[in-house]
Amino acid sequence: MVPTVKAKLKSLVRRLLARGSIGRPLVRLRFRMSRLSTRIMAIMLVPLVLFIIGLFSIDQYRTTLIRSEFTALERQGFTLARSLALAQSEIDGGLARRRLSPETMNHLLPLVGYGTELRARVFRHDGWLLADTAQAGDGSGRARLRRREARGPLQRSSDYFQAIMRRAAGMIGSNLALPVYRERARQQANDYDEVLMALAGEPARQLRHDPRGRLVLSVAVPIQDLRLVRGALLVSIGGGKIEKEIADVNVVFIQLFSIVLLITIALSVYLARSITTPITYLANEADNLRRSRDLSVRMQRLPRRRDEIGKLSESLIDMTDELQKRMVATAGFAADVAHELKNPLSSLRSAAETISRISDPEQQQKLMNVILRDVGRLDRLITDISRASRLDNEMATESASVIDLRDLVTNFVEARQTTTATHRLEATISDVPVTVSVHDGRIVQILDNLLGNAVSFAPADTQIIFSIDLGEDGMARLQVRDQGPGIPPGRLQEIFTRFYSERPESEAFGEHSGLGLSIAQQIAHGYGGDLIASNEEGACFTLSLPVAKA
Repeated sequence: MVPTVKAKLKSLVRRLLARGSIGRPLVRLRFRMSRLSTRIMAIMLVPLVLFIIGLFSIDQYRTTLIRSEFTALERQGFTLARSLALAQSEIDGGLARRRLSPETMNHLLPLVGYGTELRARVFRHDGWLLADTAQAGDGSGRARLRRREARGPLQRSSDYFQAIMRRAAGMIGSNLALPVYRERARQQANDYDEVLMALAGEPARQLRHDPRGRLVLSVAVPIQDLRLVRGALLVSIGGGKIEKEIADVNVVFIQLFSIVLLITIALSVYLARSITTPITYLANEADNLRRSRDLSVRMQRLPRRRDEIGKLSESLIDMTDELQKRMVATAGFAADVAHELKNPLSSLRSAAETISRISDPEQQQKLMNVILRDVGRLDRLITDISRASRLDNEMATESASVIDLRDLVTNFVEARQTTTATHRLEATISDVPVTVSVHDGRIVQILDNLLGNAVSFAPADTQIIFSIDLGEDGMARLQVRDQGPGIPPGRLQEIFTRFYSERPESEAFGEHSGLGLSIAQQIAHGYGGDLIASNEEGACFTLSLPVAKA
């Protein structure tokens, strides 16, 4: 019973921690690193990684310091060894003997000097220690004890940090491992490889570290008179000076590293937020707009963005507005198509129902004429609707070319005059070239619509004038003027509405679909121009197109 209660309590607590009262997590991560932010941070941290590698390359500087210290130590060793050899030679009276006398060692301490960190040890040719400056003045031969200096927490932390830096530098540098310096109570030449080499007549160097990790540099040189080796001199010194210089450089590098790290992180966060935040905002706005069914909803603009992201925001807003306009236009076009098709279909249905009820051949023939007329009207409507619906896609796929409107209009007037006997066509051409980047077939389609409209309204034997010039706004301007009654007042914009048809009384009903001027204006807008109507002693249609750039 008890385990069951405990299990239920654990399950209840787990559910309460995981979910709130409305079934949602109580704790959520509001801020999450996006992939773009991660990439920006990674790119910004690359120079920092190179900086760290450069920090570890300080091992080369350390090697240079050690080499310089060895050179100076070796120079001192040769000087001391030469002095000891000369002193022994004077004691021996010029005789070449393979020995070193204790009297000669009296010259060692004054040569090394009091209070210096340099330590000198002399080994006889048989390997026994003869003298050690660290034990000077102690006849017992025992090393003098020194009180260990007290080290505070700051110094211990510095030592620990330096040890870490040495270990890290050693992983990249050349000194992967150094032998440990250990000093026995009774020292012999066998304890030091470099001393053995010096007793063999060859100077040698050795780099070690003590148990506390500090460097110990030692150089052994032979004490010889001509070719006779009397013994070996081992001079050694601690690497405190080198370690101090390396520590100072490490501190400077760490300070620079910390400053660069903070600046890099701050810049990375700023750059990531300045890029990813507005992009995420735009993505959310676009997603909300996609889910919304209200076509009047618009994307919200980014506040105070004048950079490329601001331009992207404006372009997205313009694009979505244009898409919404086209969706609204498509919906309106579909509604207009349904309305226009309904009238002839209703007439067809009425005529078909009536013709089956009457037996008079004459009445049946009239009804058949009505049916044929309505079928023809439907055919024209469907053809024009098909052209209008395909226009945007066809213009997007057609390749435009630079043409001179003067040549196009001149050829059009000459070709259409042969088929238009009721009216006189005239072309007024500018002396200045008027070049536009269009598909010539679309401009001919506009001219055919405007010519057909003028022929329908203008009286016979009147002029239809086509004029070409450059407007004051720098646009190419093509005008088609007739001498008809003109456009009724208040209808200058309405005549470009789809399925709007206002025909002469002499023309039979249903001969035109009312899409000609709408298609012409749609083509003009597709090329960045416009088509407007006005009255100038008759109807006047002005087509404006951008001039092609040279």
